Amino acid sequence: MQVLLYWTGGFSRSSRNTGLTLFFLTWVITGLGGCSSPPPEEVVGQRAVERWQALAQRDMEKAYSYLSPGYRAVNSLELYQARIGDKVQWKGATVKNIACADNTCDVTLTLRYRYATPPTGSHYEGERPIKEKWTQTEGQWWLLPED
Repeated sequence: MQVLLYWTGGFSRSSRNTGLTLFFLTWVITGLGGCSSPPPEEVVGQRAVERWQALAQRDMEKAYSYLSPGYRAVNSLELYQARIGDKVQWKGATVKNIACADNTCDVTLTLRYRYATPPTGSHYEGERPIKEKWTQTEGQWWLLPED
């Protein structure tokens, strides 16, 4: 930093310009320090909840977009929709735990749902834990479905 400050002093003899230059350099240096990316646990937790929100809203295209590129390469959106089905109404999910190592995160969520029981048609509401595995590829986090 001393080299930069010494070097910038050579631009102008005016104290006002030097002051502005020092202010700008301080702003850039401290600004760059704040540009670090959020921890993987935060990013993955947000993406996991967003995916379940999409499922709760029956936005299958959006939910499908969170799946790994490899999964999407061999499983069409139509096949994914058929696997999800329409018997369960997803209500939402809450992250309970995230453990990340290297480019993989294991996520535990509490999933809330509503299910119509045949043949009476009465509804059952409940929640249960669910585990997901997320992986980072090309700078993005993706869900790796078990099937």
